[in-house]
Amino acid sequence: MERTRMQIIRSLLAGEKSFWELIRDQDGDLSSYCQEIGQLIEEGIIEADDQKITLTEKGQEWAGRNRIKPLQDIICSRCEGKGLVLQGIFQEVLEQFRQLTKDRPPAIAEFDQGFVEPENTVARVAFMYARGDLENKNIFILGDDDLTTIAAALTQMPRRIVVAEIDERIVEFITTVVERQGWKNVQVVKYDVRNPLPEELQGQFDVFVTDPVETIPGLKLFLSRCIQALKGKSSAGYFGLTHLEASRKKWYAIQQMILDMNFVITDLVHDFHRYILEREKFVTKNYPVVEKAPVPLPVPQVNWYTSNLFRLEAVGVPQPATDKKSSLGRELYFDNESYATLP
Repeated sequence: MERTRMQIIRSLLAGEKSFWELIRDQDGDLSSYCQEIGQLIEEGIIEADDQKITLTEKGQEWAGRNRIKPLQDIICSRCEGKGLVLQGIFQEVLEQFRQLTKDRPPAIAEFDQGFVEPENTVARVAFMYARGDLENKNIFILGDDDLTTIAAALTQMPRRIVVAEIDERIVEFITTVVERQGWKNVQVVKYDVRNPLPEELQGQFDVFVTDPVETIPGLKLFLSRCIQALKGKSSAGYFGLTHLEASRKKWYAIQQMILDMNFVITDLVHDFHRYILEREKFVTKNYPVVEKAPVPLPVPQVNWYTSNLFRLEAVGVPQPATDKKSSLGRELYFDNESYATLP
């Protein structure tokens, strides 16, 4: 975990940080991060209380010996590293999106929910536009607590949008917005990813969008259902994947799965999504990261949970890994890397 150690120390050279703030400055998984924090405390390189983590004099010396300098803020402050700016129609869409979704249902742990900031949802749609995956396209969205359906529909660019969602509250919310806006090209379907994809949705779409669970069995299901919905070669897909609950070993397995499904990764944007999670309740509910952390944790004051945006493209006939019914229970959502997911 030398890489994680270096990232933690260079961040603390720039100033003390809370446990949650420090997560944003390293790109290891939460399990490795917690272990490294504990090891650094044990070695006397950092010290921590229930509010802040600080580099000790010994830590300063370690940094000097290893030629580590304070972390510099070099991420574009305007686009936050996304490579695009919400302007023109997308600025208008953001304003409308905020208004239409202000009374959205809160995220619940039952379905491993946690929605992204409104700017991130609209930025995802803008990214699709930049890649030619929005105008006159048939779009399939699997799971939509981020309400990408609404953001995409507000652009008036897609030919058709179908959203498949298990949570009755979100189904009802999106349906209400669709009816009020008079969108005739948007369809909302209640659907459990563990069931086979309905035949009428198979092979009908140019693009899919999903924010899947991060267990290997769960990702296999989500990506398979989405890929089965696509028309064929040159179809595209978008999904989010963290490094916080998905180690590099898991990434390797996921990328192999993508190749086996006849897709390539064309784009990967680091920390594209920033999530709005519970704050006080996240600590009081004792999520695994709270239990595993080597120090008492304060209530988060920042949106610390991020994920990366992937774009996939079919290089041949899509090959879903499964088209069968799944009997997975809670293990669909939870594995030993799921530190920000309730068992």
